[in-house]
Amino acid sequence: MDSPHQRDFDSVKDFFISYTQADRDYAEWIAWQLEEEGHSVEIQAWTFRPGENFVLNMQKAVQECEQTIAVLSSDYLGSAFCAPEWAAIFATDPESTSRRLLPVRVKGCKPTGLLGPLIYIDLVGTDEEGARKALLDGLKPSGKPEQPPKFPSPKTQDAAPTNSPPPFPGALPPIWNLPPRNPNFTGRDDRLEALHNAFATGPSAALTQAIAGLGGVGKTQMAIEYAYRHAADYQLVWWMIAEEPETLKNQFAALATELGLPGHENLDQLVTDTLRWLQSNPGWLLIFDNANEPQDVRPYCPQGPAGRVLITSRNPDWKALGHPVPIDVWSPQAARQFLLERTDQTDEPAATGLADALGYLPLALEQAASYITEAGISLATYQQLLTKHQPDL
Repeated sequence: MDSPHQRDFDSVKDFFISYTQADRDYAEWIAWQLEEEGHSVEIQAWTFRPGENFVLNMQKAVQECEQTIAVLSSDYLGSAFCAPEWAAIFATDPESTSRRLLPVRVKGCKPTGLLGPLIYIDLVGTDEEGARKALLDGLKPSGKPEQPPKFPSPKTQDAAPTNSPPPFPGALPPIWNLPPRNPNFTGRDDRLEALHNAFATGPSAALTQAIAGLGGVGKTQMAIEYAYRHAADYQLVWWMIAEEPETLKNQFAALATELGLPGHENLDQLVTDTLRWLQSNPGWLLIFDNANEPQDVRPYCPQGPAGRVLITSRNPDWKALGHPVPIDVWSPQAARQFLLERTDQTDEPAATGLADALGYLPLALEQAASYITEAGISLATYQQLLTKHQPDL
């Protein structure tokens, strides 16, 4: 007799969505579109529940779904956990005659190896309407339309239903002032996932999260990456430099201008009006970068559950205001992999030694990799220079 806690896989589903956590927003968007079309979908984020056996669930999903969609990105191609998922499907259909493996590219990347020859559905550079059409057209056995093509004309956008689907990832909110995204951002997937889950399902005390750690461990970059990954969750994302608390009033005044609030010569009144607007309107994220003390930002944190607040700080003590998210230096493996990928070199022993010499500190590793790339030298040569000039440094 089956365990009452074992989910029913007897009914074969149409699609299994294979993805890495960095692309969860795209995976959920794809799954929603498929279910809207009447397909049955197996996706970890929705159907794998606490207490179940993750490995067994994954094995059953791969084996018992008709087709697997691989959500392609550089994160996916580099993931040691995703490779067995698509490889298991590829082995059952190596000539792709049954199209059991359907790659869907969601971010700029170039599949190589066994995935290289496969034609993928490409969502990169499209808006939501174009992405949905490309996805659904790519699932059809033939590219020929069922109806005669209509003469191109402007299309009106239907009103969103009350039960709204996940927003299309990639589009930035109407109000947005973040620094550029770091194309070389590495790791932290577990922390970013925990942060996202806390914001999405945590209690009211978790609506303020504080990324805390030593200087150079990548707190600011992690906050930026979180905002870009989950930009579709918000209508407003506002970045504020909090190192000098006296500048926050002016930064709130700039936000008030973006919101179209009436101007005031009194900055305190502008702050009050902006806080009142934020408390009454959902769907926003405020980021206070490099804050020193909780009391510095407390007057600028709106009350209530309408939005989210993210803080970065070297100070680990934020329990009085929100939930601390401590981060440390990279693991030796992550640091080595970063150096190899960032410099496009293959000398693993040199990368291991240099990562250790730099204490696995992300900022130091980025500076070293940048110099190596610009100077056109090897990892081993840089390490020799570092050892030679260590006393000066």
